[in-house]
Amino acid sequence: MEKIFNSESAEKQKNLLISKFLYKDNKKEGILKRNEIVNILSPGRANLIGEYTDYNIGFSLPIAIDKYKFLTGIKNDSDFVEIYDCNYKEYYKFFLNNITYDSKIKWANYIKGVVKEYLIHNHKIGGFSFILDSNLSIGAGLSSSAAIEVGVAKLIERLFKLNIKPLDTVKYCHSAENNFVGVKCGYLDQISVVFGKKDYAIFLNFKDLSCDYIKFNLKDYLVLIIDSKEKRNLFNTEYNKRREECNEVVELIKNLSGNNDIKNLSDIDINLLKQFKNKIPENLYRRARHVLTENIRVLEAKEALLNGNFQEIGILLSESHKSLRDDYEVSTERLNYLVNEVNKIDGVLGARLMGAGFGGNIICIIKKVELEKVKEIIEEKYLSKFNDRPDFICCKPSDGAKEINF
Repeated sequence: MEKIFNSESAEKQKNLLISKFLYKDNKKEGILKRNEIVNILSPGRANLIGEYTDYNIGFSLPIAIDKYKFLTGIKNDSDFVEIYDCNYKEYYKFFLNNITYDSKIKWANYIKGVVKEYLIHNHKIGGFSFILDSNLSIGAGLSSSAAIEVGVAKLIERLFKLNIKPLDTVKYCHSAENNFVGVKCGYLDQISVVFGKKDYAIFLNFKDLSCDYIKFNLKDYLVLIIDSKEKRNLFNTEYNKRREECNEVVELIKNLSGNNDIKNLSDIDINLLKQFKNKIPENLYRRARHVLTENIRVLEAKEALLNGNFQEIGILLSESHKSLRDDYEVSTERLNYLVNEVNKIDGVLGARLMGAGFGGNIICIIKKVELEKVKEIIEEKYLSKFNDRPDFICCKPSDGAKEINF
């Protein structure tokens, strides 16, 4: 476990909880009992391959990672929720009977949306107070938003002793991001954060939201995330437009083929798509081609992982990036530069942008022994090109969000 979340850090978190919430108005006295505190560790996620396939009902191959959101909370016997975010150093409070979108404090909306879901579904919850800490980069494509959502969901479930099925937790958090925050994501991030398993990748089939665990034994290799430091806000990019474009293709091919059983892009065969190439706008054709070929790459990566063939996985990562860059058009100059330069280095098997794109990071598979060389070369080149230093994050498969005790 990361040093930031060891028992000493947990003690500091508890003391901060006391000082920020319990004693600020001198209405509560005494020592906070250990059994009144709930600690939740909620991981980010890295998606090995399978980008933009979730809402198109295809396949993905993610892992939960050993970088986290850490929540320490208590019930406050009130009608409001209050949060202190250690990263932003901001205090925020909202009332359970008036949960509305806040256009100024954007990070709070992920929390408000989740709380609202539990109320909508008639779960008996009251007010609570919590501290939010993190060693998970924000806006870097590691799904910090889903880590917050699921962390808050688990905190609510533990504080108020709710017996919620894990898949329902996923659905509440997904709805919060889609319907409250306004980001039309699929289920990839929330499923990864809820169902992650240490030392395993998850093969996700979005048709039935099923998860198959695949042993992820890296041996002489490691997963390296390189953060471009190019922040993005998905609500203000073309992220939602891509989903609309995919829906347009589905309707076009359904009408052209006369097949009303076509409900999503993953119901379309690549040969059927090619058959109607000249009858579909070029940009829509390329969006669909990315999704269909990406599904194929996920299946090939699954087999490669089962066989321990990391060279093949590296090739598939690089092919995925070309498709995301050219067909789905979600890459940027910085992301393309990182992928191009890192692929020139001996010991790098492959790389691609990861997450939604429009900034964020890339994921690479590299030989462990080459880590320092890769970091030195990329940092020097990136600094020279963009006058900025990238962050390097080595990650391992982690368990999903859970309560922890110190």
